[in-house]
Amino acid sequence: MRYKGSKYFFFYLIIIIFFVTLFIFQFKQLDSINLGIYSIKENTDSKIELNILNVIEIDLVIKDLYISSEENICSTGEIYVYGTLRNSSNLVRIRLQDIKTSSSLNIISKSSAIEPTRNYEQFPLNVYSSNFDCSEEVITIIFEEHININYLLVVPTNKITSNQVKTFSITAYS
Repeated sequence: MRYKGSKYFFFYLIIIIFFVTLFIFQFKQLDSINLGIYSIKENTDSKIELNILNVIEIDLVIKDLYISSEENICSTGEIYVYGTLRNSSNLVRIRLQDIKTSSSLNIISKSSAIEPTRNYEQFPLNVYSSNFDCSEEVITIIFEEHININYLLVVPTNKITSNQVKTFSITAYS
């Protein structure tokens, strides 16, 4: 009497190979480009010219703050991303897919900043800290598709008393 293998052996083998391949390609590293350190004006709008192509996410690392006379939480102000989609040449405000922050940073109305439908107003990204020091904290902005970023517009807000961000270190991933 001979051993007869499983009738579904090749089916199981194909499924295992599929999941192993999926697991390997899931952890593909994104190409990173360090764009440098950019200064933000304290009381007026700041336009950070990036002119970078084919970006899927960017990291904003807070480097320095404008310190007020009292101890306050820190705030980024309102951050807008302007650029073009790869299939269009019109300059538009880019829709955000997701936002991730370090543990001590909070996002004001995250659900409104990443509004997935095109029928509602999309609010700007506004991040504040839960403690008094937010140096070296990271804000990661993820986009729906590969885009071309022309500039970031940072508008200081005076809604809450806070220390404004003075400089960002920006890294782009494609």
